[in-house]
Formats: sequence, structure tokens, C-alpha cells
Amino acid sequence: MLGTVSMDNPAIPVRDASGQISAEEKFADCCADPLLFAMRDNYHEFVMGLFTILQCLRLAEKEGHVPSLPEGWWVQLAIRYNLKL
Repeated sequence: MLGTVSMDNPAIPVRDASGQISAEEKFADCCADPLLFAMRDNYHEFVMGLFTILQCLRLAEKEGHVPSLPEGWWVQLAIRYNLKL
């Protein structure tokens, strides 16, 4: 089915000798983000950057899942971080 996510096939992160997720794995897609969030669920440990979270928030706002934020706030973010939100 389109749009479903299976938790039966969890991602397995690359770990270093101490068992920690390797730096290369943690920051592979987040190098340009000014803030990183370390996250964990029952199956994964991962890092999500500020830009990804802002994009998710903007989408949730546009789809009506969260209240609208002032457009000026989005403009300030776009200018500050050179983003296309």
C-alpha cells in the first residue's frame, strides 16, 4: 500500500567500536543544519536537523494539522537560513 511505513524492517545504523552510532552515520544529511536533534524510537536512533523539522512543520501547517504561524515568522526563518520554505 502506498504511503505506509513498515516497522518490520528497521534501519540498522553503523556503530563504532564503543557501540555508539558513528559520526558519519549521525551527520550524513545534517552537515548544514545549525542545530541537530538526537532522536530514538523503539527501533532506531537517528539525528534530525533543524531544517528538516522546519520543513515538516511547514507541511503540517499547509495541510491543516497544526495552527498557522505568522507568515512573517516564516519569512524571518527563510532569510536567516537562506531556506525555501
